[in-house]
Amino acid sequence: MDNISLDNQDKIKKLARKGRELGYILISELNKTIEGLALADQKYIKDTMEKLKIQIVNSPEEYDEYKYLSGKEAINILKSLSDCKSQAFVEEQKEKDKNET
Repeated sequence: MDNISLDNQDKIKKLARKGRELGYILISELNKTIEGLALADQKYIKDTMEKLKIQIVNSPEEYDEYKYLSGKEAINILKSLSDCKSQAFVEEQKEKDKNET
């Protein structure tokens, strides 16, 4: 990003902050911010947004708040949505009971 003007750097940083707050940025807003930059810089910026767990979407409706969940967070969300009678949860409970004895 050394080739990017300070003004553009500020705009990109503001957009990234907004993206971190919302969890997403609109592709139209991103494209407007990075237009005129070299394609390699544009790709780097888009990749960096994804690494920051900022989704790049066409509309706010496309935002998936669960996209980056993993491990215990994801399991807890799934359990909260389930009646906990499914095989996956039953087996997990049997294993837990076994380990406690």
